[in-house]
Amino acid sequence: MLERWEAKGAAVTVREIAPGEMTILRLRRPSQADLRRVGKLLGAKLPTEPNRATDGSLRAIWIGPDEWLLWGEAPLPAAIEAAARDAVTALAVPVGDGRCVFEVTGAGAADLMAKGSSIDLVHQVASSEMSAMTRFAQVHVLIDR
Repeated sequence: MLERWEAKGAAVTVREIAPGEMTILRLRRPSQADLRRVGKLLGAKLPTEPNRATDGSLRAIWIGPDEWLLWGEAPLPAAIEAAARDAVTALAVPVGDGRCVFEVTGAGAADLMAKGSSIDLVHQVASSEMSAMTRFAQVHVLIDR
């Protein structure tokens, strides 16, 4: 049984959660039709604006102009590649074993995140559709609100 880490304070809780299925998806020069077709297969629209994320049957997080992190019950990478292959070059690589996920909650969560990174996490600036790749306490992270 895999143990999970958790720390609680008066105003903040940080806990490790099981990362689940994570896949990096890369599509080379996809058209809008390609993005719609692959998004339909995934059950989530692929965001095309920087630092955005969308929900559906999985969470699709934009991490580059032609690259997304898919988090959740994604179809097998081979199925993703096959759906995209006829129009674009596609690559889907499972990465869940190489990553960990921490959930930060509580009234002091934004303060904790502000101390460790340079990202403005005020609700008006960082909505639930926002994500950002940055450093947190000198570690490369992807912050997904």
